[in-house]
Amino acid sequence: MVFDRRLLLRGLFQGAAVSMALPFLDCFLDESGQALAATGKRIPTRFGTYFWGCGLTKELYLPKSDSGPQGGAETRAQYLARLAKYEDTPQLASLKPLKSKFNLFSGMRAEVDNKGNFQHWTGVAAISTGIAPTQDQRFDAQTIDQTIADVIGHTTRFKSIEVSCSGNKNESYSSLGGANTNPPETSVLGLYTRLFGPGFQDPSKGDWKPDPHVMMQQSVLSVVAEDRKRFMQNLSANDRARMEQYFTSVREAEQQVAAELQRPEVVAQVTIPQSPEEMPVNKSVPALQKVVPVMSKLLAIGLATNQTNVFNMALAEPASTIFMPGDSKPFHQATHEEPVDPAVGYQPVTSKFSTYSMEMYAALLKELDAVQEGDGTLLDHSLVLAYTDTSYAKLHGLDGIPMLLAGNASGRVRTGMHIAGAGSPVSRVGLTIQQALGMSIDKWGAGSMETNKPVSEILV
Repeated sequence: MVFDRRLLLRGLFQGAAVSMALPFLDCFLDESGQALAATGKRIPTRFGTYFWGCGLTKELYLPKSDSGPQGGAETRAQYLARLAKYEDTPQLASLKPLKSKFNLFSGMRAEVDNKGNFQHWTGVAAISTGIAPTQDQRFDAQTIDQTIADVIGHTTRFKSIEVSCSGNKNESYSSLGGANTNPPETSVLGLYTRLFGPGFQDPSKGDWKPDPHVMMQQSVLSVVAEDRKRFMQNLSANDRARMEQYFTSVREAEQQVAAELQRPEVVAQVTIPQSPEEMPVNKSVPALQKVVPVMSKLLAIGLATNQTNVFNMALAEPASTIFMPGDSKPFHQATHEEPVDPAVGYQPVTSKFSTYSMEMYAALLKELDAVQEGDGTLLDHSLVLAYTDTSYAKLHGLDGIPMLLAGNASGRVRTGMHIAGAGSPVSRVGLTIQQALGMSIDKWGAGSMETNKPVSEILV
């Protein structure tokens, strides 16, 4: 007997036909636990970003062990094993339970290419586009999440979901280019409503059916498609080019509509929560410590139920103003005004804020890893890039900006390693991510950050 995700148990009760939907069972998966046995369709791989401002404290996050290549008779296997033996550090203590599921990147540089260092912005743009920005607060190309969403974001209800944990509608670092960014959800209730409010249907329920409003949209778009060739015949070359851009957006809309008309193949076992009470959302650390785990859980369920394959979470702005009640200075101000303690060699108060930022990244990963999916977890079927704007906020440094990449992209990425970049461009991480997701790309970035060298150590 062939077991299918849509298998129903049928029978008769008092002369009437009765059918009963089944929960997702292991027998619906292939032998590897990575695909649906009946269709051969792989469990999707997701991509997300987590942004925090003002960097980390080098003395508290950077391992002291050497992770660079060594000469002599060291084999590649020995080299990779050595990368996985880096010591634990205080600022990454909250991530220790997941140490085997993420990679730490250090020593990479955001180049400016004679464009100047736009303080707290150059690092953001360099990592997310591979290009040194020409203007403050503007992206010179679409951000990496949208490049990836162009490939993996059309089989879900939403191409991508953006979240601002501190409630600021301007704190989104997802963009199609320029100054316009994709608007974020700014509250717990807002995120819940976006994912599970009007238009949402639980794909695990037996009564799932296409939304009639979506079917109407599809019919309208079909008319546009049918008239396209006749209309295009009488246009100039310039107008045809403009219309091709327009029809590209129409095709993307058609793909989104088509996705909403298909019942998602959901593998993960999750329960859709009740609508939450609204929570205070602001820049205070205690508020963020409550909000971030809830938003992370909602995102995890949204990913698991095929609402989106791409997400972006911003803890705060690049010049982060998160604060601890009772302190006289928020994070960014402290980075510039707090003196370095000569006894320890760093800024103690500032370092606490960096540590909080890592604890909240750990909260996001914990929620993703808690969702069982196939033979692994939702985190195992994801890549989640955590990045910041600077290596040393006091001096707006661009050398050695820390980044972390969690998840193994359904087995395509080795994890648990510390990669020392030795001054190489930050764009190498973006190229690596895209190749790990199966995108046909052999170079990425522009100017001094154009690279054809992925971080091969982590690619399987």
